[in-house]
Amino acid sequence: MAKFTLTKKYVEDIFTAGPAGFSIIDPDVKWIIASETKDPGRLTGIYNLSSWLQEVRAPVVSRLKDGKLEITPTSIDVVGNKAIVEIAGTATQLNGKPYNNRYVWFLIFSEEGKVIEIREYLDSALVQDVMQTNP
Repeated sequence: MAKFTLTKKYVEDIFTAGPAGFSIIDPDVKWIIASETKDPGRLTGIYNLSSWLQEVRAPVVSRLKDGKLEITPTSIDVVGNKAIVEIAGTATQLNGKPYNNRYVWFLIFSEEGKVIEIREYLDSALVQDVMQTNP
């Protein structure tokens, strides 16, 4: 079996695959958002894929028009088995306000090409505002 080599194209393909891109993420991923301390108001804490989908993604997109969040990688750097990805997230909140968040994801890949750890940084105050002003 050939050894997996992480490339910028491989990472780009994850983001252009839509929901199918989640298949590259190990179900037991260690997904850390901003802090290891869980704060349901800001959605910080440690998650696996299932808990991230249920406790982070679902509550946010349910407060966005048509449940849509467009994410666009604006920069991707690859070093060994790590990818650093800057992302622009845009949507319209249910209250009509724009949702423009910026993210940085540090993705750690296994030898098989699965994402096994994510460290995510974002404007958690904006997330808190979205959660509070869009019932």
